Amino acid sequence: MGAWRVTVLGVRGSMPVPAADRLGYGGHTSSFLVNCGPDVPLLALDAGTGLAAAGGALLPAGRPARLEVLISHFHLDHLLGLAALPLLDIPGAELTLHGPPGLQKALQGLLAPPYWPVGLAGRPARVRVLEHPVGEGFWAAEGAVQIDTLAGCHPGKSCLYRLSDPGHRLVYGLDCELQGEMAARLAEFAAGAGLLIWDAGFAPGEEKTGWGHSTWRQGLAVGRCAGVKALLFAHYGAALTDQMLNAQQKAAAAADARCRFAKEGMVIEL
Repeated sequence: MGAWRVTVLGVRGSMPVPAADRLGYGGHTSSFLVNCGPDVPLLALDAGTGLAAAGGALLPAGRPARLEVLISHFHLDHLLGLAALPLLDIPGAELTLHGPPGLQKALQGLLAPPYWPVGLAGRPARVRVLEHPVGEGFWAAEGAVQIDTLAGCHPGKSCLYRLSDPGHRLVYGLDCELQGEMAARLAEFAAGAGLLIWDAGFAPGEEKTGWGHSTWRQGLAVGRCAGVKALLFAHYGAALTDQMLNAQQKAAAAADARCRFAKEGMVIEL
């Protein structure tokens, strides 16, 4: 069985950041592309601005234009990439959006006047919106990848995803704060994962209770309990410059060699 390839498309939280001193890590909002094999549709984790900017990465040569996107929640930074997604204007292309209940209503409200001139309906691509109760599982990539879900701790709620097949396991845990029993539930959910993508919206010691975000130190603690093979941190706040993130990357790598901070364009195999 071949390796899964995870490509980082967007790393920021809340809003895009085009500032020059932040471009080393990237300025687009959250999205990750998961290639699970040549014969199945590409999967994307969230639809931040990085998804729209990916361009040809979503249309590899020799493959049908098919994409499935797992939406974690309905905050703007996780949906804005759908507004200008080139795939939507390709006749015959297929876009499937998976998300928690309420996704269809959220998209109809956001991608419509007066906020945006065109919606998903009537575009050349075929678009499906599938809603799944949080806590239940489903299949994606034409049945090749099992998806399990866990409720996150975030204002307005969030959905954490676990993607797996017989040889791979990836857990996507952005926009989650470790309150109450969340750390224990997440460690069980992520047990044995090859990769945990975790929220590092705050630098350690600068957490804000109730904001629904975390730090790399908290993610590392969960990763150790879960026995994950690698941790990838993302969803950086707008105030975090390249210099600040370099310092956190150095500290995280010194604490545990499994830790990496995501940069746009980075590719990880598992």
